[in-house]
Amino acid sequence: MYELSRVRLYSIGPAGARYADTVLDLRGVGDVVPDPAPTQAEFFEEEPVGPPRRPAPAGVLFLENGGGKSVLLKLIFSVMLPGHRNTLGGASSGVLRKFLLADDCGHVALEWQHVLTGECVVVGKASEWRGRQVSNDPRKFAEAWYSFRPGPGLSLDNLPVAEATAVRPPVEGASGAQGRRRTMKGFRDAITEAGKAYPHLEVHWEEIHDRWIEHLGELGLDPELFRYQREMNADEGEAAGLFAVKKDSDFTDLLLRAVTDTRDTDGLADLVSGFGNKLGRRAELMAERDFTAGSADLLGRIVEAAASRSRAREVHTAAERRTRALARRLSARGGRERTRAGDLAQRVTAAAYAVTHSEGARERSALIAAELAFRHASLALAAAEKSAAAQKRELADARTLHSAWQAAEAVLRHRAAADRVARVSAAIQEAERDAAPALAARARAAVDLVRALHAAADSAETLANEEEERSAALQEVGESAHRDATSAATDAQRARSEVGHLRQRLSEVEQETAEAVRAGWLDDSAPDADPARAALAASDAEKTAVAAWDTARETSARAAEHAREAASAESRAELTAARAADAATGAGRSYEAERRLAESLADEERLAELLGLTGRGTRPRIPQPRQDGEPDGGSALTPEDLDRCADELRELLDDAVSSAERQLFDLRTAAADDSRILGALGDGGLLPPGPDVLATVEFLGEHGIPALPGWRYLAQAVDPADHARVLAARPELVDGVIITDPGSHARAREALGDAALLPRSAVAVGTAAALLAPTPPADPDGGALSEVFLVPPNPAMHDEHAADEERQALRARATERDEDIRRLAGRLAKDRELSARLASWRTGCPAGRLAELARAATEARAFAEEAEAELAEARSVRAETEESAAEAAQARDEHQEAAQRARRTADALAGLALPAARTRRLAGQGP
Repeated sequence: MYELSRVRLYSIGPAGARYADTVLDLRGVGDVVPDPAPTQAEFFEEEPVGPPRRPAPAGVLFLENGGGKSVLLKLIFSVMLPGHRNTLGGASSGVLRKFLLADDCGHVALEWQHVLTGECVVVGKASEWRGRQVSNDPRKFAEAWYSFRPGPGLSLDNLPVAEATAVRPPVEGASGAQGRRRTMKGFRDAITEAGKAYPHLEVHWEEIHDRWIEHLGELGLDPELFRYQREMNADEGEAAGLFAVKKDSDFTDLLLRAVTDTRDTDGLADLVSGFGNKLGRRAELMAERDFTAGSADLLGRIVEAAASRSRAREVHTAAERRTRALARRLSARGGRERTRAGDLAQRVTAAAYAVTHSEGARERSALIAAELAFRHASLALAAAEKSAAAQKRELADARTLHSAWQAAEAVLRHRAAADRVARVSAAIQEAERDAAPALAARARAAVDLVRALHAAADSAETLANEEEERSAALQEVGESAHRDATSAATDAQRARSEVGHLRQRLSEVEQETAEAVRAGWLDDSAPDADPARAALAASDAEKTAVAAWDTARETSARAAEHAREAASAESRAELTAARAADAATGAGRSYEAERRLAESLADEERLAELLGLTGRGTRPRIPQPRQDGEPDGGSALTPEDLDRCADELRELLDDAVSSAERQLFDLRTAAADDSRILGALGDGGLLPPGPDVLATVEFLGEHGIPALPGWRYLAQAVDPADHARVLAARPELVDGVIITDPGSHARAREALGDAALLPRSAVAVGTAAALLAPTPPADPDGGALSEVFLVPPNPAMHDEHAADEERQALRARATERDEDIRRLAGRLAKDRELSARLASWRTGCPAGRLAELARAATEARAFAEEAEAELAEARSVRAETEESAAEAAQARDEHQEAAQRARRTADALAGLALPAARTRRLAGQGP
């Protein structure tokens, strides 16, 4: 279950209660969320203090009348209950459209918080007028709904409702949306791109009411709850008014409205009501139908009888009229026939006389006619052969032109394909050339890293071997010292057990005693100086020296262990410092390489031109913080600007390339048309007629029907003074086909009807007589009675001087167009190359990668410095531990020498003690 946490209204509402950019915040004042879900905060967001809390369970909004309380409820319900029928306050279909101005793109966004986990979801609605114009047509009112999970990248505070959204924390009373407001399409593109960049947002967009309601159910927001809220707030009264019923039927209606959909029951009720009304009037309607059917049958018979009577009367009257006329004509013809019979008798007599004289004339005329027929046939044959040769040449030219037109499209496709191949090849070469330094740098960095790792491993292994050898040597020295001590103790015991040797040395006791006194072993001043006591004291000194030696040896071992640990730490610190230095070098090289590529692209004036940074002195340069070592000032576009605007630049370049390709195609098509016209004009002649007219003339010529284009017939056979009159009278034939042989008109109609040429324009076909027929008479006001009028045609179709002027204009236009084509083709090639370079750079350096590389290089340098400091500290610790180890070893050696001296003293005194005791015993001085 969710609770309303925040509401944001942007650029929506009526004029008296308008919400420019308002946020109603209900967060953090309710109970503690029992089972909060882990959330990922923004990078610069402050750490939360205490557990998350639920929104306020209730709130009060104080506004004056007309301040926007009902507007707020209507806008919230328009998100959770889409559709004009669900509008608060009745079923007014236009109430929501009154909240939007022509230039608005209104937004209503609601943030809901889960009562158990504290997770948030944002649902919202965007609406605008299509065409930026307010209309009464509801189809021009566009609405769409969206939802997402707020998190890093998108939240309720930084909705992309404007082109620039502040990243800093929101300030009470200040809007975070800056710059020009986005349209609905721009807003949808922005949140869709955010959803692609941050998949955890789960961005969803809908434009259909039913699908949006289903999506709300999937999110856990039940629209039916808001339907009850709308019922309770229908008249802006208390919620208790919904349940105020006076009788049982009112409660039944309330229950039915709560559990059923009124949209379905209203239709059913209308259907049942209409059907019941019809059943109630069934008897009346059936009687009406029977009466109407009977009346129609009788009236139909009456109408038929009246019509038959009228037709019979008309036939009878016409027959009487024809009979009287026939009688009059027969009477008149009888008189004429009698007069004509007398005349014929006289003419027969005269004809018989004339026949006799005409026989000779007929013979002479037959000879003259035969000679004239022969000469006429000879001349017609020569003219026909000449005309056939000319028509063959014209047919060959037309076929050549037709083949050229058919091949033009293939040539253009081939040229476009060749341009695309060249563009792709150049892009591939540019990508390989751009990637070569990076690949080489990466290979060199990898080789250096492997070498450094091998060197560090070798040095560590060498150091470990040295320390092991040193430890083995120290262990051997300790074992040899222990063996020496054991052998010395054995020798002392053996010396003590040699009693016989002491008897032999009785004579030498005095001398040895004196020597002991001289050596300081015995005190000659004491009368009772005993060598045994001195031996015991020496033995005690020996034990003390041995204990001190053991302590010094343990201290030396611990110091050696600390020295080995310090050496190991120093080795690790050296390896870490080497790796950090290599990482810092690699990061710096990567950043410098990417920045050099970005600078080379940013130096292109075409990019600055596309962004509008050149050629306009009023637009300032994009402000950016100056980096260390970067000079103040520079080009109009910096690498950071390029990294931020790369996608926009690619779209602008693609649009420019597409526009240039279309413009280039149009220019080349127009150039081909002008070239065709110039080819037809040549150095003299008229403009050619259309291709449909030429195809019709060619077809008629192939079938033996003499025909000419109307423009050519007008130029060759009509007086120039009558051109305007003929054009005004027969424009369709002037721009059509003229059949020079009137007897071939029917055959031409039949042939063209069966040919199915399917021209793309209306081609009129007629004879020369139809073209030169007299024009309609003019009315007294000076205008023709015909409603046909003619747009003034190009005089170059029938006037040689105009054709010369048209030829010069075509040549000048063709020269200018060729220059435009060369300039446009050069710019198109550069734009394609620049687009390929930009796409290649963007592929290797996605958005924000340049800043990440800079931060990585800075962090790597800082880490390298820290590693160097740790290495210096490790070296200092190692030097101190080695010095301590040396001092401990020196103390151990000194204590060892002291112990050895004490042992030798004790042994010597022990050797003197027994002879001295025996000497005293022999002398009777003591036991």
